[in-house]
Amino acid sequence: MNKSSLLQVTKDIQRLASAQRGVFTFTDLWNIIGLHSSDRIAKMVTRLVREKVLFKIRRNIYTTDNPDLWILAVHLKQNAYISMDSVLARNGLIGTIPERSVSLVYPGPPESVETPFGLLRFFKIKKDLVFGIQREQFGIPVADSEKAYLDLLYYYMKGARFVIDPLRDVDLWKLDGKKIRKYLRAYKNPKFVAFVEGLIREKS
Repeated sequence: MNKSSLLQVTKDIQRLASAQRGVFTFTDLWNIIGLHSSDRIAKMVTRLVREKVLFKIRRNIYTTDNPDLWILAVHLKQNAYISMDSVLARNGLIGTIPERSVSLVYPGPPESVETPFGLLRFFKIKKDLVFGIQREQFGIPVADSEKAYLDLLYYYMKGARFVIDPLRDVDLWKLDGKKIRKYLRAYKNPKFVAFVEGLIREKS
């Protein structure tokens, strides 16, 4: 690959970075680079990573130097949804905003993925507890505030720790208590249900 080709591809990536929110799949790069050989494209991508135009996160997933972590997270695990402190912070229910960290829930094994741009925490959940989710811009699945709060308490009871205290730092008055009680019907753990209902009564 000659230098002008590298410069042109770099310009194309920078031009498209905003629309892509800084996240590119190998297929995206294939279309940008425009070569018809997977080997030649792979060599170009390797060079782009070496020049720090791109950062390789995982196989077939690359970013620029300022990616949208929510977009990146759901690219890594497409059946995951954004939840817990990430959603509560975005929706103004907690004062502390988790910096460089995203909390997600999905029906798979738990995993923490450390990237150069932040930590992505994936929490395992049963398939029958996947609800209360809507797709937002760019198709990102995001829990509503009530489900995000229940997820936060659910993993807190399991020993997970967050930058906030789920028992003190959430503005419960902003949540829909009826919706929380409706969601609670799906949970089969009586101890968890009683725990949440106690918190709701205490703050209501």
